[in-house]
Amino acid sequence: MAEHWASRHFSLSNPRDDGSTDLPRLLRRLADRLEGLGIAPTELLDVTISQDTTEAGPWWTATVYWSSDDEASEDLDGTEESRWQRD
Repeated sequence: MAEHWASRHFSLSNPRDDGSTDLPRLLRRLADRLEGLGIAPTELLDVTISQDTTEAGPWWTATVYWSSDDEASEDLDGTEESRWQRD
């Protein structure tokens, strides 16, 4: 058993003026990002969906929290995937 426990996270949203209100699009992008990072379903701790209210409607954001014993996840510090994103 590990002596310490750490989790990683990233947030993702659609571009503000290009589909920011399109929740299905965000969920598809989120699935693609999970697959691209190689995050296994058993590593997921939580996925949250939230919204900001804008003049165009809701601006959806998804945040993923995961934990992995894989040392490769350590390399995400400071990269695009480990910071707040609005792209």
